[in-house]
Amino acid sequence: MSMINNALPLRRLIIPSLHKLKNAAYTYNWTADEDKLLPEHFKKRAWEFMTKDPEPVHYIPEQGRWKMDPRFKYRIPVQNVPIRVLFPRESNNGLWGGEGVIKGFVKKEKDSVRVPHLWLPRLRRAILYSEILDRYMSIMVTGRCLDLIDEVYGLDNYILKTHERDLNSRLAMKLRREMLLALARKSLYPNDPVKRVKIYNRYKEYIIPEEEAEWIGLTVPEALKKAEEMQAKNNPIQPLKEVFTEEIVQKLQEQSLEDKGTSSSSWLKKLSPFKEPEEDKKN
Repeated sequence: MSMINNALPLRRLIIPSLHKLKNAAYTYNWTADEDKLLPEHFKKRAWEFMTKDPEPVHYIPEQGRWKMDPRFKYRIPVQNVPIRVLFPRESNNGLWGGEGVIKGFVKKEKDSVRVPHLWLPRLRRAILYSEILDRYMSIMVTGRCLDLIDEVYGLDNYILKTHERDLNSRLAMKLRREMLLALARKSLYPNDPVKRVKIYNRYKEYIIPEEEAEWIGLTVPEALKKAEEMQAKNNPIQPLKEVFTEEIVQKLQEQSLEDKGTSSSSWLKKLSPFKEPEEDKKN
């Protein structure tokens, strides 16, 4: 925990530049004042998302530290430079499996001038089913994403098992939040207790506390709004009228204890700015 706290100032400086460098589909960024409101588990996940290298999709990394140059026949170091991938806003509304838009140059003919070219992912609309949510969904996906879903035997395993950096989609994180909340609250299959127990036991390894699952998939503005609401609920603002009233009542109670020998109305007469009526003086 202390390691995370020490990294917070560095995090606020690094995250914007990391977003430009790694070019994720979305980013996490907040100010120093907002940092005090957000819980540590939310900030830790944001830090991991912005610092983790995604799985290679558009290139095959070479293994080892050295390789033999095929032309000059001497040893050279292995340098795996990831291909820069662009993720448009539409990628947050689907499951692209790490694929994105690649910008480069091509030659139409041999020895011709290079011209700009864009390589786009092949998208298709697929109907996917979630066992935890018991819901069919029409989602724009890529062929690679369908292969990854098949490898882990279902959409639920893919959403819950894959790291957020590799999901790289707001839709995926919203689905993960719904799934984790359904598991934490045991609200899945309300009309079928037998299937509820079966599905719950199948995915129980992914269960996290409900207090933490509620923050999964939230954007920074949504998380700040939630944090402010929780703070207002736990520390409600008391009107000054009530504060001053309590102070006056406390002072009056202390004064009454000091004036035990006098009448019960003596402390009221001392505080009254008006003169006593003549009838009271005669009596």
